[in-house]
Amino acid sequence: MKYENYLSQLSILIEQEKNAARALQQICSKIQQDLDHYDWVGFYFMHHESKKLHLGPYAGKATDHTIINFGSGICGQVALSGETYLSDDVAAEENYIACSIDVKSEIVEPLFLKNELIAQIDIDSNVSHAFNQEDNAFLKTLNEMLADRYGKDLKNIVAF
Repeated sequence: MKYENYLSQLSILIEQEKNAARALQQICSKIQQDLDHYDWVGFYFMHHESKKLHLGPYAGKATDHTIINFGSGICGQVALSGETYLSDDVAAEENYIACSIDVKSEIVEPLFLKNELIAQIDIDSNVSHAFNQEDNAFLKTLNEMLADRYGKDLKNIVAF
């Protein structure tokens, strides 16, 4: 896997950082700085009662999209489906919520704790067709590592 060595570096960071929120912020910053095609990296957290996603730690340009309704945009679609969504060209998406005119492609990977969808990592790229199945596998493994290490602490990162 293309990201195998990189996951080893992130694993060390995850094991050393006791605080889940700080770990997520460090991971967002590291990924956004290290991976050229990862221009915006952030975590959205599920609030099942209100059917809204709330923005948690992120790195990249500020966004107005701090709360997203389930079903709205790519992140909102993942909140309903629980499945990875990869868009090669966000301009072609009917339900896309534009965060920046620079964004060309996006990948959203759900984060499960046991069988419950609790969050998702959202990556925007200013390059079209930026993501592939290796990115998908990388983000899925990262989310699994985070769930294994921090468990229910992940649910408390965003106050609802």
